[in-house]
Amino acid sequence: MIVQESLKEYTTETADVYVWSSCSVVSRALDFEESSFVSYFTSFCLTFQEKQLFRKRTAMQTRKQESYLAWDRKVPGTETEKFKKIIEEKYNIQLETYWDLHKWSIENLERFWEEIWDYFKVIASKSYDRAWVKTGSGFLDNKWFTGATLNYAENILRFRDDTVALASLDEEDNFEELTHAQLYEEVRLYAAAFKTHGVQKGDRLCGLMNNRKEAVIAYLAAASIGAIWGGIQAYNGEKTAAKIANRMEPKLLIVVDRFQVEGYELPIMDKAPYIVDNAPSVEKVIIIPTKKETLSKDISHIRNCCFLPDFLESGKLSDGSVPELVFEQLPFDHPLTLAFTSGTTGLPKAPVHGAGTFLPLLIDIALHWNLKPGDTLYSFVPLGWAVWYWFVPCMALGVKLFLYSGSAFHVRENGDTVWDSLAKHKATWWFVEPGTLDKMEKLNIVPNPKSNLDHLKAVYICGSPVKVQNIKYIQSKVKEDIFSASLYGTTEAHGFLSGFDLNLPLLAGEIQAPALGKDIQCYDKEGRSLIGKLGELVLTVRSPSFPLCLWKDEDGSVLHESYLSLFPGTWCPRDECWINPKSRGIVIIGRSDDILVQNGELFGSADVYFAIHDLEEVHDYICVGQTSPDGDVRCVLFVKLKEGLRFTPQLSERISQKIEEVLWRELVPEVILDVKDIPYNINGKRMESTVKKIIHTNIVPEVNNIRNPECLSYFCSRPEVVSYMQSS
Repeated sequence: MIVQESLKEYTTETADVYVWSSCSVVSRALDFEESSFVSYFTSFCLTFQEKQLFRKRTAMQTRKQESYLAWDRKVPGTETEKFKKIIEEKYNIQLETYWDLHKWSIENLERFWEEIWDYFKVIASKSYDRAWVKTGSGFLDNKWFTGATLNYAENILRFRDDTVALASLDEEDNFEELTHAQLYEEVRLYAAAFKTHGVQKGDRLCGLMNNRKEAVIAYLAAASIGAIWGGIQAYNGEKTAAKIANRMEPKLLIVVDRFQVEGYELPIMDKAPYIVDNAPSVEKVIIIPTKKETLSKDISHIRNCCFLPDFLESGKLSDGSVPELVFEQLPFDHPLTLAFTSGTTGLPKAPVHGAGTFLPLLIDIALHWNLKPGDTLYSFVPLGWAVWYWFVPCMALGVKLFLYSGSAFHVRENGDTVWDSLAKHKATWWFVEPGTLDKMEKLNIVPNPKSNLDHLKAVYICGSPVKVQNIKYIQSKVKEDIFSASLYGTTEAHGFLSGFDLNLPLLAGEIQAPALGKDIQCYDKEGRSLIGKLGELVLTVRSPSFPLCLWKDEDGSVLHESYLSLFPGTWCPRDECWINPKSRGIVIIGRSDDILVQNGELFGSADVYFAIHDLEEVHDYICVGQTSPDGDVRCVLFVKLKEGLRFTPQLSERISQKIEEVLWRELVPEVILDVKDIPYNINGKRMESTVKKIIHTNIVPEVNNIRNPECLSYFCSRPEVVSYMQSS
């Protein structure tokens, strides 16, 4: 009773931060086993509501205790230091650290963006009147760089020399390079052909292809005219692709014939007839032939179709010359891109971003990632994912954009892995998703001992919550002295919200700091700022990277309800976070509206994934909640085993024990089943919501953006799942 009363104080607001460590301290003092004491404490000292919060926090605290110092070095002469020095000298102030610079950037927002414009030497036919004008109380009520006229493509194509601007490689070892001068001429040729076929300012052009040079060239050519470019992910089925194309209403559709992923050929051109028949706005279909055999195929069944070489010839003058490339001068907020979000059912939202959004992206590339002329940014992000757009501006800084089309798991006949490709092509920087790293670690994908990774300075991880183990894998199996960090961004924000300073320490799994000119806060449900507690991630500082609108959201109601309604005056992407009171780093927990419930406990699927990640027998996993008709709730865990292994009751018990050991016995999923494969969307995220729908309906729903749709049937007609939905 004395113990119970003495611990009541921890059920106040301090419980969120200190209860776990307090249990540890008190249990040792009273000679209790720590896990037993936690059980006692939660059973007798907390109310039901407090117990729910406590269990969720203990699960997260387990992850937080895995804190691992991923970086604590000094790098002289960074771009951030150069920019900071300019601000110090110009405004006669002292900025000791990145945090001081960040504070200045958000407290002096208009001056900050003026300095960014000057630092990156924006090319504009007319300069701005005001860098920022607040036009209302809403988060998006702003005008940026009013009065300025410029062109996105002109700024990206500012170099015209013989250094390499763009390189591309695929799984079949097709490799190409374009210098800055060659890229300019290619854009010139595409723009001429577009204009010949009537493309004007405001028209939409759409690409359905893999990560290849033609996508970049077409994007820049469209931007030079003032047309809007959008991509459909090539993994989409024809029905989903047609829905997106119909909604986008493109004048031209550019389609690759086929490409290879993980050794399998994907016949993309076969989708074209259905798409065109269901998208009446399409006036011309252009096929990119990657094999000579494609040119001999009959394409008459595809309405208004031609091959790319013939299309480009149509832009030439009668004497065979190509018209000069004219960069249409446009307002800073002229629509530039449509990027559909990664919705798993229904039709994804499509934020519209403006011509000036290259400017905040240059902050990421130069100031946060410290990339400089001669460096190489290696991207295997496919067209159609918003991130694809975010890397293109690197060429404006003299940084080579290297496009890889294929899987990170693909091992070439000579045994080379993606790490060896990074070494061979002297990549400086690579972006990868946590799910991809999970699989790479399981498959033991490591570099050849002979590969030289001296040029590789950073691997950034983004797409879902990053695990400490992801970074340990990179630093233990690939390269020890590498900056490996958690990125955070959203499709709607058109860029990353996370910032980095190579001269600050970094804890694995944490976002080191908010980006310059952006501020990440953690709010409780009343909208109060939190430190050291779980809360809702919100953006409180306005930026030109945010969308102009959502496509065809005429009255703005969808945009408002999705991102602006929860905490008026802020932007809320509906992610849960926690800010470390010591490091000030930000931990992304996951979707705030995606919580598992079992035995009265609230927790996340990421907790379960963390617990079983290092089980040797388990190759992959997905955990979802299931609610019976009479209101009972439980969790179901599906595991994909390593090849050759069989799922047995003993293995199921081993998985249960592991979860209980790492988390808590009431967080062990009630049902654990094996499955042949785990569904991922095209952005590399597990598709929990889709699996959840299947186990509630026993029907495979229509899905927009799945990489491996054939696996969804594996979740149907499972007796252990179906019987639960037949209870009364």
